[in-house]
Amino acid sequence: MDWDEVDTGPLFESIRAQAAPADAEQMIWALEHVIAAARIDPFLLDHFAVAAVCALAYRDGETPRHVLEVLYRRAIDDERWRSDYASLLPFAG
Repeated sequence: MDWDEVDTGPLFESIRAQAAPADAEQMIWALEHVIAAARIDPFLLDHFAVAAVCALAYRDGETPRHVLEVLYRRAIDDERWRSDYASLLPFAG
């Protein structure tokens, strides 16, 4: 995947339409930073994910495994991901 060719517009529009304004802008800010890292090196995404999970564990006084279990329980199901979100980061070219 060429992250430089990804058009974030549709995803960001969907986030703004579905979330409260402050939450939407925070999510978009976070995604912009993650995508910027992916544009430098896609393998940085693995490090971002691990770093975020560890930071959440430290903040909450939990273990990384507990954080992942909570995030898993909150995640949308696979079918909704595929139908509603996976296609929202199309290539611009």
